[in-house]
Amino acid sequence: MNRTGVLRQDRTDAIPRAKWDHALPFTMLPFGSLSYHGATAELRDIPLGTHLHGQFYFDEKAGKDGKGAFTKVLRLEDDFSFSARQKRLWRIEAFDLENGKLTAIGAGPEEHAADAKPAIFEVNAATRVWKGRAIGTLNDLAAGQAVLLDLTICTLAGPGRCTDIWLDAESREVATAQQLEVHRQFQREHGLAGWVDEVDNQTNIMTVTLFAGFDPSLAEDYPLGSIVAAAVAEETLRTYEQIGDVMKGPILDLKRVPAAPGSSGLRLTFKPGTLLEGYRPRRILRLFSGKWRMQNVPREERLLVF
Repeated sequence: MNRTGVLRQDRTDAIPRAKWDHALPFTMLPFGSLSYHGATAELRDIPLGTHLHGQFYFDEKAGKDGKGAFTKVLRLEDDFSFSARQKRLWRIEAFDLENGKLTAIGAGPEEHAADAKPAIFEVNAATRVWKGRAIGTLNDLAAGQAVLLDLTICTLAGPGRCTDIWLDAESREVATAQQLEVHRQFQREHGLAGWVDEVDNQTNIMTVTLFAGFDPSLAEDYPLGSIVAAAVAEETLRTYEQIGDVMKGPILDLKRVPAAPGSSGLRLTFKPGTLLEGYRPRRILRLFSGKWRMQNVPREERLLVF
């Protein structure tokens, strides 16, 4: 819930053996976003052990060896999301059920976009196989299939072990749709996060730009003239008490601005009844649509517990 964790870096020839598998702590930036199964997600949605791809900010003060240099995360995504975004699939070259080996080559939409050589992944009885809207089995795997994979222990077992294999487009669409609904429910319960750009203390008018990392369809619940509730949040995006510690007011203006990294590009201006202490430029808010039913989050998620 604090959007922090620890990563284990993939082994490469550039990493000395003595530094293999060292724990690398990370913190999601307030405007950092995540994807899981091809949809927006929260860190809590991603199972421990999932292999991830990321974009990080480099800290020049971290030292020559780079230890701790990449600890601020702009974006994390699982293999499913990473491959889907690049429009790449794994083409199965061979499958050895007895020895638990899956040989596949990564390929993009163009023929020349295939990898130079195949990778050999591990599979076992714990590997989940998804076929259409049903659960498949390892016996459904066959050479020639174009699949998506999610992986684990990539640092300990070569390219990694498959936790999930999606055999067809329908199974991938089902996974994405399910995660999208998980995300939408979370955002309705916690509000969309954004940065305060400007505050007019004389008129009680604030301008907020929403962070990236939410399903764009949720923006439809913030039409011009509708009422929003603003809860003060910290860099972890946790709020204090989002039932009583909010002020409500109408949206006076909506506009699109150039989207910088981490920004959704959606900026709204609204007028709360009173300016709370946390309603200051560069502070973080969570905004709730008037169409959503506001309710408190579990006590351990709140910054202030009564």
